[in-house]
Amino acid sequence: MKVILQLIGMQWKEARRSPLWNKNLIINIVLAVSFLYLIGMFVLLGVFLDDILIKISVEGIDYRTYKESFVLRRLNQYLLYYFFMDLILRYFIQKLPALSVQPLLHLPISKSKLVHFMLGKSIWSPINWAHGLIFVPFILELFENLPFDESLFWSIGLVSVVYLNNFLLIYIKRTSEVDFRVYLGMLALLVGIVSADWFDLIDFQQISAGVFNAFFLNPISLLAPIGIAAIFYALNFRFLKSNLYMDRLSTSKQSEISYVGAGFLSRFGVVGRLTELEFKFIWRNKRTRSVLLITIMFLGYGLLVFPTDEYAGNHLMYVLFSVIITGMFILNYGQYLLGWEGSHFDHILTRKVDFSDYYKSKFLLFAIVSGSAMLLSIPYAYFGWEILLVVFSVFLFNIGVGSHCVMFFGSLNPKKIDLSKGTVLNWQGVGAAQFMLVIPVLGLPLCLFGIGVIFDSIYLGIGLIAAFGVIGLIGTNIWIGWLAKWLTSQRYKISRDFRNQ
Repeated sequence: MKVILQLIGMQWKEARRSPLWNKNLIINIVLAVSFLYLIGMFVLLGVFLDDILIKISVEGIDYRTYKESFVLRRLNQYLLYYFFMDLILRYFIQKLPALSVQPLLHLPISKSKLVHFMLGKSIWSPINWAHGLIFVPFILELFENLPFDESLFWSIGLVSVVYLNNFLLIYIKRTSEVDFRVYLGMLALLVGIVSADWFDLIDFQQISAGVFNAFFLNPISLLAPIGIAAIFYALNFRFLKSNLYMDRLSTSKQSEISYVGAGFLSRFGVVGRLTELEFKFIWRNKRTRSVLLITIMFLGYGLLVFPTDEYAGNHLMYVLFSVIITGMFILNYGQYLLGWEGSHFDHILTRKVDFSDYYKSKFLLFAIVSGSAMLLSIPYAYFGWEILLVVFSVFLFNIGVGSHCVMFFGSLNPKKIDLSKGTVLNWQGVGAAQFMLVIPVLGLPLCLFGIGVIFDSIYLGIGLIAAFGVIGLIGTNIWIGWLAKWLTSQRYKISRDFRNQ
């Protein structure tokens, strides 16, 4: 116990003495205000959750049939979806505290205690407490309306599922970083579950109701989530204990790395080979890989808008979501254009590569990823051919205008990026230039479409967006030439700034 308390004290001192808290004061203030706002929203949702459930019309679950438990039964129908989304969000948000153990490996502390400390630390993850902000107000009202034992058993079951997700996520992330096949398997399972629900092959509402109703109707069922959570805790413990050393956790299969220039893109000369290198760079580093995975996740963002009656015919929303779908990677990756290579920028200066080819490789990267996103969005035409027209016009704008704007602002005041960390809730490298990007990338296409709305012609707005994109594409060599000249004049200053960070 003494060792655990010492480890907790060391973690507190590490956080309190971190130089990050003495830098970027404005960003820290913005983060604090944002977290307070989110906390307030979660608490409000928890307070009014029962009122929301009462107003929802659910066939067969009413007060006359189930008395005071009808509100809880309505909630239980949707909890499986809730925890499914929780697991997905955890993959991108929840951090794994492995690096904090590295300085302790040489000390006379048993590996078992270090592993228990790491797993115990995850229990206090903010994402776990966020569930408490939502459900604690609801649980307090639950104790007032239902028998004490039923309320207690359901609450225990809910907490058990929260920590089941916690330890399941840790195991998935740990194993997928070591063996990529685990990630592919989980991605295939995710696609299968979403497809089964979308085509009504499986009634997940009934499954959810059966699982969570059992917690207060049949307390013995609590052994299932508690037992599964304990199993994943044990699996994590076993895996971490046998792979505790950092060289084991970060081992890469060097033998599988292909020679640079052996791929399809190498056929397009220097620009193609640089783009091929960029793809390998993205996939081999945690933060850049997170950017790509988030882009893939946001391909389904249109399902929140395009099929719904509330946004039917709302072309302004179509434009907004098309910018997100086809431009998410350009914005997220391009805003740190030089920062990704901050640790080896001096090497870039020594290579026999013209800066115009350097920027052309970035442009080709954006075109490939954004074009792939556009092609994968073709099924949205099922909800109306105008949606596909909007997506295509916004794609042209993102490539012709957005990519050049992002490359320019991403080259201003670059900051070195730690590639070993995730991208969600990570504000490293964020500066004024990143906030200014919103104006041309998001604001300009909405303004262009607004012109069409003023003249009572949505097609005029769509045409203006596409026209600006085509003009930008025609002038690609001109814009890239300007960027190359600017980087040439600033290369030594940027290199010095990176070395001083």
